[in-house]
Amino acid sequence: MNISFSIITVTYNSKKELLETIDSVQSQENKNFIHIIKDGLSTDKTNEIDFSKFKNTLFHRSKDNGIYDAMNQAIKFAKNEYIIYLNSGDKFLSKKTLNKLSKEIKNNPSFNCYCGGTLQIDPLNNRLRRVIGISRFYKYLPYSQLPHPSFVVRKSILYQLKNPFDSRLKIAGDYKQQLILRKEKLWKVFYSKEIISIMPIGGVSNKNKLSILEGYKETLIFSFKLFNFLSIYIVCLKLLLNIYSRISILKIKKYP
Repeated sequence: MNISFSIITVTYNSKKELLETIDSVQSQENKNFIHIIKDGLSTDKTNEIDFSKFKNTLFHRSKDNGIYDAMNQAIKFAKNEYIIYLNSGDKFLSKKTLNKLSKEIKNNPSFNCYCGGTLQIDPLNNRLRRVIGISRFYKYLPYSQLPHPSFVVRKSILYQLKNPFDSRLKIAGDYKQQLILRKEKLWKVFYSKEIISIMPIGGVSNKNKLSILEGYKETLIFSFKLFNFLSIYIVCLKLLLNIYSRISILKIKKYP
């Protein structure tokens, strides 16, 4: 079975971070990927990067209405079956990451989603702040949110949704997608013990306390519409896993 990846990166005025993400993708030993970069008309000269020098890389530049609208636009260019959203500034843990993912998919072909862990770091001092997605909590507690940069999903599954992401949301569109996949009985996830990605603090969902609170607010509203009063459990679970992810850094003995 041939495993091919569509790695989607959306970016806006983050040229430096984008180049770091590109470097991480280009360093992969497994070259069976297409890296789709969707830029929302950045004004920081992102479009002046010579993308032709990067292997298997496509650059698209167009107006969008935010991060989730950009993600919806970008998936239209995806040709390969396994989708990974690695946003500007995110990186793969190592040059062997796609090889490990490919092996796990081949060994577990009956699943339609695959997820490992994400290390969240403070880029100013390279300090580890959270470990997300690695523990039995994520696997056995219903409706747990999985880390988006380490979530691999088949394109054919996302295409069964009206839109892969709710473009009206600003913070928690990835979590809503995961809840909808569950509600539509499309949720069949293989939980890997591998760390897949590194995500810096400062993204749209965690740049400050207000954005974090906005994420909880969005989650409460859309989870109530999806599951009624189960939304209270979902928000409490999100909070619990946030706390746990900060404690679980003690299990990581060495951060590369």
